[in-house]
Amino acid sequence: VTTSFTKQLKWKMSTITPNVVKNIIARTGFVPTTKRREWIGYWGKHMKASAFRSIQPYQKVNHFPGTFEIGRKDKLWKNLNKCQIKYPKKEYDFIPITFCLPSEWKTFKRHWDENGHKQKWIIKPPASARGIGIKVINKLNQIPRKRSIIVQKYLSNPYLINGRKFDLRIYVYVSSYDPLCIYMYDNGLVRFASSKYSHSTRSLSNRYIHLTNYSVNKFNDQYIKNEHETGTDSHKWGLKACGNIY
Repeated sequence: VTTSFTKQLKWKMSTITPNVVKNIIARTGFVPTTKRREWIGYWGKHMKASAFRSIQPYQKVNHFPGTFEIGRKDKLWKNLNKCQIKYPKKEYDFIPITFCLPSEWKTFKRHWDENGHKQKWIIKPPASARGIGIKVINKLNQIPRKRSIIVQKYLSNPYLINGRKFDLRIYVYVSSYDPLCIYMYDNGLVRFASSKYSHSTRSLSNRYIHLTNYSVNKFNDQYIKNEHETGTDSHKWGLKACGNIY
């Protein structure tokens, strides 16, 4: 590799650049820079519209403009709701009944009153991750009135594996929207709740039963780490390992 080429390998760091990305950058010869027009790669938060407009043809970033419209839970719901109105509802019936509070409080309260009080809901911050702020509730006074939250009807009879809730992590890379081009990794993750599922209302406060986030379950004394990508005796499996069984 020529010296003139390596001089062009400049990367714009951010406060949230993952360590794995930092390590790859270092191994491939990139040098961090803060100069606006020098960098050719950036991995960080979604940028403002003005920053997107200033990007040069040779610069690559890890977001498309406007992706926060599906990255934030409240905006994702609003866009899905628009699709439910515009297109046949059966095409968008995979999402539970959802409300954005406090703006939809009256509509939510009406639904609550019409459907009785023996119902379970899950509340989530609109722009958070790692299970922070998520709770399963069954009483109206458990819902914050002034803070922005998402309230969804809780799927209280979920599909289980080995008696536990789980989620699937499927990793894709979208390189273009027009034309649409998606690369899907041939493996992924299956993340399990570290305690077996229970329908009892007494279990609602037990996050190890109702949440599958690793950031939550790693604190459970019963949590079992995965020591091998083909292992199925832990609370995190490879997607291929799951497919070999189910």
